[in-house]
Amino acid sequence: MPPVPQKREEILIKNILDKLESIFKYICGVSMSIIVVVLFYAVVMRYVFHKPLGWSMELSRYIFLWMVMISAVLVTRERSHIQITFIMHRIPTKVRFVWINILRILMIGFCWIMIQQGLAIYPTVSEASSPALGISMGWLYLSIPIGGFLIAIYILEGIIQSVVYRAKTGSPKEELTC
Repeated sequence: MPPVPQKREEILIKNILDKLESIFKYICGVSMSIIVVVLFYAVVMRYVFHKPLGWSMELSRYIFLWMVMISAVLVTRERSHIQITFIMHRIPTKVRFVWINILRILMIGFCWIMIQQGLAIYPTVSEASSPALGISMGWLYLSIPIGGFLIAIYILEGIIQSVVYRAKTGSPKEELTC
């Protein structure tokens, strides 16, 4: 496919989303490192010194949840989530363009539910605190609406890219994933 010239605004938005992606990758790497260190420390304390730590499992669980949500954002951007594509190979290109964008709109709808329900439960859970760390449970549940919002942004980017490409070239982009 020939490269399509981009406007200055398109390049700016792409650069911002690329920068966010690299920040998310860094956060995931740091999160994984923290989890490994905390759990290793907990195992040593439990089995070597016979002094188990109550906070270690809780902290690693909270970091893991945020890491999962941020990783879901990255997977959405890279379009590398698990899919069954054999059906997509059989659909004509023009129909595929419409079908993929319908799926993307449905995915944004699911993101809206994540945002709405996550914000609805936030006031209730933010009053409770975690047993070992004493952190508001709101921080844990806040990962749901934030993750839904960020996923929706990257899905919207995919819709815009495919529509702009089609408008500029007159033919749909060869895509097999949402």
